[in-house]
Amino acid sequence: MLAAIRSAAVLGIDAYDVTVEVDIANGLPYWTTVGLPASAVKESRERVGAALFNSGFAVPPRRITINLAPADIRKEGTAFDLPIALGVLIGARVVDADAVARHTFVGELGLDGTIRPVRGALSIARMLVARSDLTTTSAFILPRANLAEASLVRELTLVAPTTLAELVEWLSRAALPNAAHVALTSESVDTADFSDVAGQESAKRALTIAAAGGHGVLLIGPPGSGKTMLARRLPTILPALTTAESLEVTAVHSVAGLLDPTLGVVTRRPFRAPHHSVSTAGLVGGGSTPRPGEVSLAHHGVLFLDELLEFPRSVLEALRQPMEDGFVTIARAAASLRFPARFALVAAMNPCPCGHAGDLARACICAAADVLRYRARLSGPLADRIDLHVQVPPVSIERLAACAPGERSSGIRARVEAARARPRARYRDDSCNARAPGRWLDAHGGLERPARALLGGAAERLHLSARGFHRVLRVARTIADLEASETITSAHVAEALGYRPRAEDAMSPRPPERADGVASAAVS
Repeated sequence: MLAAIRSAAVLGIDAYDVTVEVDIANGLPYWTTVGLPASAVKESRERVGAALFNSGFAVPPRRITINLAPADIRKEGTAFDLPIALGVLIGARVVDADAVARHTFVGELGLDGTIRPVRGALSIARMLVARSDLTTTSAFILPRANLAEASLVRELTLVAPTTLAELVEWLSRAALPNAAHVALTSESVDTADFSDVAGQESAKRALTIAAAGGHGVLLIGPPGSGKTMLARRLPTILPALTTAESLEVTAVHSVAGLLDPTLGVVTRRPFRAPHHSVSTAGLVGGGSTPRPGEVSLAHHGVLFLDELLEFPRSVLEALRQPMEDGFVTIARAAASLRFPARFALVAAMNPCPCGHAGDLARACICAAADVLRYRARLSGPLADRIDLHVQVPPVSIERLAACAPGERSSGIRARVEAARARPRARYRDDSCNARAPGRWLDAHGGLERPARALLGGAAERLHLSARGFHRVLRVARTIADLEASETITSAHVAEALGYRPRAEDAMSPRPPERADGVASAAVS
């Protein structure tokens, strides 16, 4: 007897339909699984067999052939356990084939018959809603632990049994109870706040600009100057995730198996801080079965690379494409997958191997050649893609002892949100300044004539590349937006130029800050 059960699988972060066909025929008892199954799928026969036996169902002592269609795509994961078990029960005439028609089933089976969570439930739910033949009589049967994330798709009928026996009873009575959509719980509020940071007004200013325009930041300073502390507070001044952004981030974390089942949705911007020993596949994604890397897990959030120059150069160079495009393309012989990777990069590094180059309080013991060799680990093309290079000098003990609280994150975030609203109205798009094409800046940037002359002269003297020229212009546009200015003035351009990388940064401290904490310009 042949049974066909609808299921689904995830490829990248997108789902696709899979039909699980189970044929029970005369012959010696044997299970065969075809349709390009991976090891975890082949092992399902042991899990399914034990789950059926321990749930009180007899496994037919006959030849069982399982086909996963389409057969030309490799199948990964354990989500096919439940549809395979139902196919066997249909062949054994325990379950009526009409009872499972038009429904979609996913779930891993424990040996005791419990239905365990799977990856990518949200992606599957979104695919089912988009499917043209979806009707009100169709249901998505999934593990109860995946109910919270699937509840984000309100248009779908969800059924969430806890055991195989419970599901079979519901199917036998032709009464699938519609699971109530879970009320989503917000994540706990982060206690980190910019008011915790003593001093470092220049770095705070740079991070405010980065948050307002979506720019990348490189913090350069000796150990203990507060680089990590500053970076970890950047998410607290970023605008809240929109509903669409939250769905995208939740889908990525679901596919990666990192979604908290008690929440079901990511409501706060991600903050990812991989160790410098991370591999290229771990950072940008990949593997024999491509999975999202850290850049995709930081989608719509912050990717923090501490001790930047300790990362292998080959790993750092892999960042160049996602920083430009906002996605990662993983090419394999069988398929090419795309993972979203629109993140804000924050990196931190020491100015030299000993960490004290340019420190007025402690002498640097590194030779000039050692400093240059150390700095050369960051390639020019990658450095050119980071908009803001900021010196973070050590804070004096007197300043720390004063314990004067700075501005709270909530106040900075209000300015950031106001600044982000301006490019949305200007470009009639959800792009921030860091992602605005150059032609948009030329058409809508409002660059004043003196500012254009200053930028052109500085580009000549600093030997800016075309990319560097437009990045300075984007930063200047963000600074103008923070000041609610419709035009870009010479002051905005001068401040933006002050954040460009300079050769002497490795050997000397940054020019003194002004009283308001804004970095001095690189050119006059």
